[in-house]
Amino acid sequence: SAGEMEEEFRVVVYLDVLNSIAVFAEQCGMQAPLISGENSICMVNARHPLLLAASKDRDGVVPVDLSLGGESRVMVITGPNAGGKTVAIKTVGLIAAMALSGMPVTADSSTMVPMLNNLLVDIGDRQSIEDHLSTFTAHLENIAGILKGADSGTLVLIDELGTGTDPEEGAALSCAILKELRERGALTFTTTHLTDIKAFVHKSEGMVNASMEFDNKTHAPLYKLRVGEPGQSYAIETARRYGLPKHIIESAKNL
Repeated sequence: SAGEMEEEFRVVVYLDVLNSIAVFAEQCGMQAPLISGENSICMVNARHPLLLAASKDRDGVVPVDLSLGGESRVMVITGPNAGGKTVAIKTVGLIAAMALSGMPVTADSSTMVPMLNNLLVDIGDRQSIEDHLSTFTAHLENIAGILKGADSGTLVLIDELGTGTDPEEGAALSCAILKELRERGALTFTTTHLTDIKAFVHKSEGMVNASMEFDNKTHAPLYKLRVGEPGQSYAIETARRYGLPKHIIESAKNL
């Protein structure tokens, strides 16, 4: 009957999904993480699954190690442009989602993920002429939605916090948002380039600065996360690496 065929089809799809997960897990050396009742998260040798899948050399993908929870609820990641900040917070979100979906993860088995109710994300630029959204207002719309849903069972990921408007006002607004998320108890990971936000985090309880490392000799990002201290953007050095003419680089340095 049609009903039996439909049921058999569902079983075949389910088995195919399980087989796909098993093949991917084998390919990427994935492991089963710990699921915790505590409201804290810990990533050990965590790697973005798409980077692993695309790389021929597993060791060439630099892992992320971090933990957040207890007194500290907010982590702000700074550092060089194209230095791995966005990849770091995407890795946290993906591994949490994989773990809570019952999948093994691209991290060590000592990785711990809490039982989350919500994963709320503002990553990417959703500006739109049709919807009258600029870069800044698109981010604001997303963040307003995040603030409505954030609580102690929420993981929040915000990329490029405070951008798209006057840096001073953008930083002030961002600091107020981080303060609210901390008070709500949400585990929050965000990236930014704004110095005022780094200073606010440094003097605020329950918040921690982190940065992506940069090699000052070779002027190249190392893609390694260092927790406990903020980083610099190295915008001029990044511009040099990406081919801006030498006279513009020298002019920027002089200015």
